[in-house]
Amino acid sequence: MVVLLIVMLLALAALLVLVTAGVQDRIRQQRHVHEDADGGVPTLDYEVPDGQDPAVLMVALRQEGYEATVEPSGRHPHVLVLCPSGVETERDHVRAVVQGASVSALDDGVPLEQKVRFADE
Repeated sequence: MVVLLIVMLLALAALLVLVTAGVQDRIRQQRHVHEDADGGVPTLDYEVPDGQDPAVLMVALRQEGYEATVEPSGRHPHVLVLCPSGVETERDHVRAVVQGASVSALDDGVPLEQKVRFADE
């Protein structure tokens, strides 16, 4: 009985270590994106419309090789997309990716009809 309790406690400790490491890695990734956004790498700022989960956009952008982060901002979150080649070079491709991800949720999302506009337009 005591051995089982020790094994369970060790398993719980290992799980906590793994979760903590995953959270720290995610924080480092987000910090990297924020530092790049603040440190001179051009970004496109997209205001997520009502009814759309920003996770849909994040997945689509990552699949296309873009680094992005979600910034809470008032009523609507904003997705900031890093554009190392410059916003004018990347704008049309990022717009196409965002337009292609115009559903409300990752699983069984409802298609959304919207025009993709960035904050600088």
